[in-house]
Amino acid sequence: MAWVAPVLLAAVFAFAAGAKFADRPGTEEGFRRLGLGHPDQRAVQVPAAELATAVLLIAAPVGGALVALGLLAVFTVLLVRRLRAGSTAPCRCFGGVRARAIAWTDVMRNLVLAALAVVTVAVPPG
Repeated sequence: MAWVAPVLLAAVFAFAAGAKFADRPGTEEGFRRLGLGHPDQRAVQVPAAELATAVLLIAAPVGGALVALGLLAVFTVLLVRRLRAGSTAPCRCFGGVRARAIAWTDVMRNLVLAALAVVTVAVPPG
């Protein structure tokens, strides 16, 4: 059972990375609309970090969970700041799979994913 949390997290991060890589122009546009600098670079860096995190979650679950927590913290702070500013930028969290405006449900999703990472650290597999 202890493997469920890191494997689920790895699947989410791998899917998010693949979707962003598959729609790089959309990912760039999403980052641009969120007001992030260098959206062309971030459209490669963010999914690369997500993919590396997915691999790490399988190879070294506790380390991967700690990295996942860091990424989720950054993503969540960004979402909260943009939501408070009234942003209607599209959520490109999963590439072109979903292009609706960012919402508080995205923050909640990140908190659930962070809980999975905390479980992985608290109850390491193996």
